[in-house]
Amino acid sequence: MNIPVILYGDDGSLLNRIESQRGRVSVARTVQDFSEAVGMAHTGIARVLLCAQVPAEISASTVDALAASEVLLAVIAPDNLHLPTQAHRIRPEAALDEILGSLEQAVDAALARPNAGYGVPAQTPNQAPAQAVHQPEAHAAYGQDAGYGYDAGYGYDSAYGGYGYDNGAAGHGAGGYGYDPAAGAAINAGAPYGADYGSYGIDPAAPAAPAPGAPEPAEASSTAPSNEESVLSQAAAIVDSFAPGSDYALHVQNENNDGTLPQHPDINQDPAAPSRYQPGHRLGTIVTVWGTHGAPGRSTIAFNLAALAAQQGQQVCLIDADTYAPSLDALMALEDTGSGLAILCSDADRAQLDEKKAGAIMERVPLKNGTFDFLSGITSSSRWPEVRARAFAEVLEWLKHRYDLVICDVAAPIEVDEELTFDGPAPRRNAATLTALACADRVITLGEADVIGLPRLINLAREVQSRPDLFAPETDVQYWLNRSRREAAGFNPEAKMRDNWARYLSVPLTGVIPYERKVMDRLRRNGEALLEVAPRHAVVQSLEAMLEGMYAVRAGA
Repeated sequence: MNIPVILYGDDGSLLNRIESQRGRVSVARTVQDFSEAVGMAHTGIARVLLCAQVPAEISASTVDALAASEVLLAVIAPDNLHLPTQAHRIRPEAALDEILGSLEQAVDAALARPNAGYGVPAQTPNQAPAQAVHQPEAHAAYGQDAGYGYDAGYGYDSAYGGYGYDNGAAGHGAGGYGYDPAAGAAINAGAPYGADYGSYGIDPAAPAAPAPGAPEPAEASSTAPSNEESVLSQAAAIVDSFAPGSDYALHVQNENNDGTLPQHPDINQDPAAPSRYQPGHRLGTIVTVWGTHGAPGRSTIAFNLAALAAQQGQQVCLIDADTYAPSLDALMALEDTGSGLAILCSDADRAQLDEKKAGAIMERVPLKNGTFDFLSGITSSSRWPEVRARAFAEVLEWLKHRYDLVICDVAAPIEVDEELTFDGPAPRRNAATLTALACADRVITLGEADVIGLPRLINLAREVQSRPDLFAPETDVQYWLNRSRREAAGFNPEAKMRDNWARYLSVPLTGVIPYERKVMDRLRRNGEALLEVAPRHAVVQSLEAMLEGMYAVRAGA
């Protein structure tokens, strides 16, 4: 098994030595900034973050977070230099064989321990099965050991499970999103309403705890079920206890007086706003602005769509998801303050998406009438591994419940990258585009209205027809020709473009967008939206057509 490594703080000597030996350990990336190295490590591009020098920012929480992403933090440091106890220390005088052997042993030791997934505890080799342990003092906040994750240590005391960790203290292990099947019914007493609810795990060693007032089970058993049916029956009992009309539902109704679930304490309700506009109650739509290779105006259209929707009263989030040439910061005259998208994707990988943190990351873009939020893209095209498909999909779904409209500006390429030669799942360069297309409710596909752009858009439309996997079946895909002008296509350019389009394709051309260079140059120079400068411009009418039917609630309703 290959062991890809991110190398931090190396002057080139260690890189050359590792590459010359052609063994299991290989260097996936070299980085001089520690925060960038940590961000790359969270994407899954490597199994080890090897520090050739001790970073000043190193902390126990950093090591914990990396371990949760199955990444070993190894540091070349002398014994008298303090490091977090979980970090893997390597002597500075160690030879190359010793360094590589130490990394291989640490990674192999972690992989040798079986995974603990979905409520099953990890057992180390030759370890007796876990016995029931009653610990009344332990509480089940997000569950105990095992659950949704793994129990794997990199040769040190802490064994990480999910998004929590076992700090070695007896009886105080904290795993993520599950609970310890070795714990008896007494441990469940600390959970809300008398039950230990672990999101994706069921405790096979303890009977399902009923909701308040629910009839007690006929017989309680502390032994693990002998077959799958008993586990499923316990799951069904838990689900039934939450059904409408159940004692749990009546308990909630008595608590809230309206039958609704309790709201998060950080959510402020506005009684004057429609229910779908309340925080946590939105179910917005996603519009992805895509197009041909070149520069057909994807970012300009995305920015002006966000401005138009915001001015019409919608809560809008604009995302720069272009992993090749992100440009929305410059287009809107904003300072480059870091990649908000990479941060949220990293949080999604660790199941730590948080409204307060996201609110601090978002940039508020002011307009003459209204505002919208902007999630900045990667600050360098080399940071594309930080935007992984699964994490980005989770971010989009999370934002969809907090905004009326989410607009994604993406790059053109949609080729499916070959898997890299890593043991685990590898990041893909075009993952952001493919994910935004797959999650979109509407896709605005752009091409330039000239002799080069028209054939490109026709070929792209043909490729779309041959790849039904790109979009969900209900996705509305529109084709637009942008920057239509007489200088490029002659007299009556729109009619000529439509005639040529119909000659090759049966799918309709949605529209042709006119172009005025002087107006657009002024907008770019000042970072303004077209709606603020020329609200009656013909381009604004095209933008309104692009957003027709996309609002969760009609503007002004």
